[in-house]
Amino acid sequence: MVRTELVNQVPVADRCFYNWMMVVICGIFVFHSLSFSAEAIEVDNSISRASNSFNYPAFPKELVRRIEGKDPSHTELNNQVDPLLNQDWGLANIGFFNSFTPLVQATRAEVSSCSPTIVVAVIDTGIDYTHPELKNNIWINRNETGAWGSKDLASTSCRDKSCNGLDDDGNGFIDDVAGWDFVNNQPLPFDTHGHGTHIAGIISSESSNGLGTTGVCPGVSIMPLKYYDTGSNGMNNLQNTVRAIQYAVRMGAHIINYSGGGGEPATAERMAVEEANRKGVLFVAAAGNDGHNNLQAPYYPASYPLDNIIGVASVNQKNQLLSSSNFGIPVHIAAPGLSILSTIPNGKFGMMSGTSQATAFVTGAAALLASQTIGKSPFDFRKIKVWILNGTKSLPGNENRTIVSSGLLSISGSLAEVYSQTKIKRKGPAIALIPVSKSNRKFQQ
Repeated sequence: MVRTELVNQVPVADRCFYNWMMVVICGIFVFHSLSFSAEAIEVDNSISRASNSFNYPAFPKELVRRIEGKDPSHTELNNQVDPLLNQDWGLANIGFFNSFTPLVQATRAEVSSCSPTIVVAVIDTGIDYTHPELKNNIWINRNETGAWGSKDLASTSCRDKSCNGLDDDGNGFIDDVAGWDFVNNQPLPFDTHGHGTHIAGIISSESSNGLGTTGVCPGVSIMPLKYYDTGSNGMNNLQNTVRAIQYAVRMGAHIINYSGGGGEPATAERMAVEEANRKGVLFVAAAGNDGHNNLQAPYYPASYPLDNIIGVASVNQKNQLLSSSNFGIPVHIAAPGLSILSTIPNGKFGMMSGTSQATAFVTGAAALLASQTIGKSPFDFRKIKVWILNGTKSLPGNENRTIVSSGLLSISGSLAEVYSQTKIKRKGPAIALIPVSKSNRKFQQ
């Protein structure tokens, strides 16, 4: 499909067009959005918030307590294996359990858990920030929090900067305490669709809490940035994409996960990704779901020739490229993308498919690798990209690099790259490995 630049009209179907339950994305149909009602949890939304004119759920108490500094940022390990872990075939496929037990305890002493100081911006449909698997991992803008000392307190019941109706940090966004909704131009980036929540879960779902499954990098901080909603058009989607990328870069994201795109480059979008490059931000992008070769028909932003981009294709349980997945030398890596189990709104879990899901696996891996050297060396997207691509395992049929330029995502392979190229010494196994079943714009879903 043709995508014009920002200043021109963009076809609606060119940027994210789909419905809930049966997802329709530029001709791609996904019929599984399974919910596990036994896993659904009622969330206490009693904390009110100013300017919530769209009636989105208020932030959960845990987030407010974190804002106030009363609770730790993340929950403690409680040694309960997540009950849906054996349905998450993607984790087993990428070698997650070669490095971690089902309780997400490292099997080697030198492997570090994911750090909340690593920030991943998820530019998508927003996130259900009340979901029990995600609410403790939501990024917080500390400059929009804290006691509000205004003398004029009669105009609002709010007593905190997070809801005082002011742009306390001067970044042009009022009360953006946990990201931004660029569709509705307000500070509650809630997911009314489901796609963004699904992506966030693959990256960062809590582990070992007796709920659902686990993310590739549980505990990493997620910055929710909503650029798409079902009522928005293609022109707005592209504008919102650019604004979201700019926000993520300005507010300190280390990694951007983006699951949209189109067949025509956009100058403003490329400039935003170039700025991310200059600021040292890794940009992980879906290769597209058109089933074509991106060398012959590029797909943007994944196909921009910038060294901070990792383009991602999707495979099934047999490591075969999905028929809908784009491919070719400009695509860097492949990852699981068929019937992927993750979080969906209202405290539930479901399955979605596509290069969107594959992209999230790579983003989670990047955050995990970044966590290995955090505090020891500055974040370096170039090193992380090399570790990811050099650590891949072979992809059937890719002997001549005609499917992707590297191979299949491998957590264990990439971690080996990290420890072979750093001064961190291997110390042998930390604990015994517990076996786990291996049954165990347009969105790329």
